[in-house]
Amino acid sequence: MTNPVRFLSQAVPLPGDRLKATDITRLLGYTDVEFVWRNEDGGFTFRYDGGSRYFTWVPNAQRDNLLGARERSRWVGDYVRVPDFTTIEEAFGGYWTTSAALHGHSAVSPWGVVHPLRAVHAIATGLRQLHNSAPVSTCPFQWHRDASNASARVREGDAWRHNPDDLFATIPTSEALSILSDGIQDDSDLVVCHGDPCSPNTILDEGGFVGLVDIGALGVANRWADLAVATWSIHWNFGPGWDSEFYQTYGIEPDEHQLLFYRLIWATG
Repeated sequence: MTNPVRFLSQAVPLPGDRLKATDITRLLGYTDVEFVWRNEDGGFTFRYDGGSRYFTWVPNAQRDNLLGARERSRWVGDYVRVPDFTTIEEAFGGYWTTSAALHGHSAVSPWGVVHPLRAVHAIATGLRQLHNSAPVSTCPFQWHRDASNASARVREGDAWRHNPDDLFATIPTSEALSILSDGIQDDSDLVVCHGDPCSPNTILDEGGFVGLVDIGALGVANRWADLAVATWSIHWNFGPGWDSEFYQTYGIEPDEHQLLFYRLIWATG
């Protein structure tokens, strides 16, 4: 998950960055290339062609993630608006592709941060559209986090990778293991989940929800795998007090057991 300050600071190119706008200019032949994003896995995103297209590059080790995102976008694009990627090519010691821009604002952009109610409504609306429309029966992708892996991470002492508000900082190892052991990844309410439903991955405009980005983890799972993380991210990005708006817009009552269980899986993932 990403808070607004951290998200925006990563949109500033650094002297030591592996790729620069001039590199993309030479590759694509456009003169208006703009640095946009650097992710924690070493990937870069640039905007070009008057802001109408995006260039995404990942290092060699992330090639499968880029391929997975492209495959998922081609499948889910009939049910919710997502980027449509071009063929994946090799350059700069890694792999790249381009996509048409989803015109609007990230939920944690400056515009989204000053319109938190609209942002929260858009996040809930986007997940509801995905969950309600994408068919589980024909989805070829699975969500790849589970309680057994999370338990192993806790036992190894290598936990809490994604723990934005220290929710689990005071939970003893024994209690965390008990939560994971007693919890059940319920397969009675399966939907096609986004897989990384943090606030930055919703695009909105003045009219509301536009589309979803960063869908490389999309797959079938219990809906709370998305809802637990989405509401957690909203709390971190926009502060407390937005849960009721989210649940009312989505159309569901909160399930505290599922929230804790899936947040713990996420925090150790």
